[in-house]
Amino acid sequence: MKRTYLTSITAAMLAASAITVAAGSSSADPFGSASGSLDSGSAALGSSSKKPQHYGKLGRPDAPNGVKSINVWVYTPNKTPEISPSVYPRNTRIGVKWNSTIDAGNVIDGNECKMSVVLSGPKIPKKAAVTKTADCTAVKSYQLKTAGDYKITVTDGVSGASNSIKFTLQ
Repeated sequence: MKRTYLTSITAAMLAASAITVAAGSSSADPFGSASGSLDSGSAALGSSSKKPQHYGKLGRPDAPNGVKSINVWVYTPNKTPEISPSVYPRNTRIGVKWNSTIDAGNVIDGNECKMSVVLSGPKIPKKAAVTKTADCTAVKSYQLKTAGDYKITVTDGVSGASNSIKFTLQ
């Protein structure tokens, strides 16, 4: 009986977690935790639509790596809560997660990309402004201290696909 009860609670928690991820909550973490470095990960976020949805600037149809689009999320690796949607306290570690998808919607979890991750905003350290990696799906985090509006843009140099996300520190 006790094992059945725990299994039911675990199933309910997983269902609630899936709803949060599907709803696009920026605190959802489909990649696992980030240590502050560039870490690979993968995610398969579901949709009720039978046809995949692609966002941002789409990749070229003839791209050798097959990247059609890039999904981008902002999150806080240290679980710092948002003040309001896309607004975080200053002096917070902010992470960006991205995954690349093919036309059918499947995630590419390999190193066939030439990703450029550009962080713009007030007082960005020179070494944090641009990060380059071959990882098509990964995470990167930054320690940001200055209040203001920020933007992170992830672009694949192979396919031309690109997407960005904005957030604010108060």
